[in-house]
This record gives sequence, structure tokens and C-alpha cells, in this order.
Amino acid sequence: MLGRPGNLVILSAALAAFSLATGLPVTAGERPSADSLEKLERRMTNLEGELDKAATTIERLHSEAGVMRHRITTLRRRRAVLQRKSSRLRLRLEERADELYRSGSGELMEVLLSSQSFTELTDKAELLAHASADDNAMFMEYARARAELDWLAQKLTVRRRKLNEATGELREVAQQLRERLRSVAAKAEDVREELAEQRARLRARRRRAAETAATTGVPPASLQPPATSSGPRTCPVAGPVSFVDSWGAPRAGHTHVGVDLLADYGTPVVAIVSGTITYAGYDGSGGNMIFLSGEDGNDYWYLHNQANLVTSGKVVRGEQIATVGDTGNAVGIPHVHFEYHPGGGGPVNPYPVVAAIC
Repeated sequence: MLGRPGNLVILSAALAAFSLATGLPVTAGERPSADSLEKLERRMTNLEGELDKAATTIERLHSEAGVMRHRITTLRRRRAVLQRKSSRLRLRLEERADELYRSGSGELMEVLLSSQSFTELTDKAELLAHASADDNAMFMEYARARAELDWLAQKLTVRRRKLNEATGELREVAQQLRERLRSVAAKAEDVREELAEQRARLRARRRRAAETAATTGVPPASLQPPATSSGPRTCPVAGPVSFVDSWGAPRAGHTHVGVDLLADYGTPVVAIVSGTITYAGYDGSGGNMIFLSGEDGNDYWYLHNQANLVTSGKVVRGEQIATVGDTGNAVGIPHVHFEYHPGGGGPVNPYPVVAAIC
């Protein structure tokens, strides 16, 4: 989702949001016409579809990669258990073979232990008839462990291949999204120039209107600026950003408890509300992190920052505190993992919060 301006009833708020993304101050008295705002809205809205599609694809691939990593970890753990079990069984069998060899009947054990696979062992099933019940049971347990190890090796090969495919596609789509976000920023610059021209025309109109008012004593009502409201929160990413509702999506061994705000490397990360930075540091999976305790009583977490620019103290709404990056376990996918903790408690889906302001 790219920050949606809404309709003409709230175009003032829309322009404020756009000015944040472009770094362009727009005063109430210099607002362009409704037609130009509609044009701006259409141009930015036309980009939403493809950015949303890319963000959705990234989320899907990210989830798939997480699931694959979790499955690979599970298979590796099972393989380690079986390898230890197989080693213990083989040691016992070798000890038993040594006993039988000394008694003059060790050839059977040597033949069975020389088997390289479960199939080869079962092909020698007739030999097991000559072994004792205990030896027979030990051999079959060993054979089953070997067979499962062979199966796990095949599964791991398949899982690794799928993970490599998902990771490769993920990086490719992420690169495409970064390029598109840069394109959005470039188009925003074009719109900025158009708005500058419109403001120049509006200033000329105001001068003419002021001259008319001085002559007639009647100010033109059509030039009265609309009332604006900045609202209590600011989008955490001050630039072109895309995101989808990924709350609860599968990750490696857990579920997603935030929203991933996808933006280009180095895009400013700002305080969503005024408050106090209670933590700024590096965590293995979260990378560079910042925790903001808002004056509204809620906590906001920012993860995977390229750099933390503010590490403590008070900040005001909209103040830059970090830059977008891919630190921690987000390498290659620059974004802010953003969490919303109402009342300082557990995380709650932040998508409705950011969807309303970004």
C-alpha cells in the first residue's frame, strides 16, 4: 500500500502527507486548485497497484522462505538425532560382530554391516534368519534409522533448492520494488515542480484579488484557505513507502507481529508521535532497533534500521530518528519492521494505524 490521499474532502491532509514525502512545505494560503489536487491524487494512485502487488509478492516470498527455513531446521534436528542413534547402533553391532567373530561366526555380521543402504540390507534378509532374535531386531532398527537418514538427506536437498529459489526471487522482486520506489520519488519531484508553478499562479491571483479588495472593500471568498489538521500521528517513513497487512503471517518458527514498511535504503525514519526514545541498539535478528515511548501512552518499535540517528531523550512527532535499512535478518530487503504496543503492552496489528497516515 502506498499512502493513499483519500477523496477531495480530505485533500488538505493528503497534500500534507505528500509534502512530507517530497520534503516540500505547502502553506494553507498556497494550495493548488481542486483539479490539480485531483490530478496529483490520480498520479500517485496509479502507482498503488504495482507497488501493492510487489509488496504482496515480497510478503508471500518472505513467508515461504521463513517456512522453508523452519522446515530445514526441523529436518536437521531430526537428522542429528538419527545420526546419533545410528552411530550407537552401529557401534553395538560392531561389538556384537567382534564377539561372533571370536566365536567363529562373525561372517554374517560383516556381510550385513557392509551394506550401504536399506535396500541392500533388505536384499540380504535371508541372512537375518540365521541371526538371533536380538541381533535381528538390532539390525532392523539400524536399517530403519539408515533408511530415514537417506530420506532426510533427499528432503533436505529439495528444501534447500526451494529455499534458494524463494530467496533469489525475493531479492529480485525487492530490487524491482526499490527501483520503483525511486521512480515514485522522481515523479514526486516532477509534481513538486508543477505545484511550484501553481503556487506562483495562485500568488499572482492573490495579488490581483488584494488589489480588487482594496478598491471594492469586498474580499473574494473563493480565495479563503481551507482549514487543515495535521493529526496526532505522522507516517513512520518520510518518503515513498509500500506495505501490506502481514499481521500473523508465518515466519521462521513464529508469526509476524508487525507491518513491514518497504522503502529504499536511507529513506528517513521519523517519530510517529512525540515521546521518549527508551532503547536504541543492535539485536541479532532485529538489527538496529529503536523503541519509542509515545506521549500518547503507546509504544512504537522500529527494527532493521540502517542507522539509529537518535539513541535517547525526547523527540517530537516527525523528527528523524533513523534511516531505512536491512540490518539483522532482513538482508537485501530494506524496510522498517514497525510494531504498535498500545499502553506499552503486547503488540497489536499496526496496519490500521499506518494505513491511515501513510
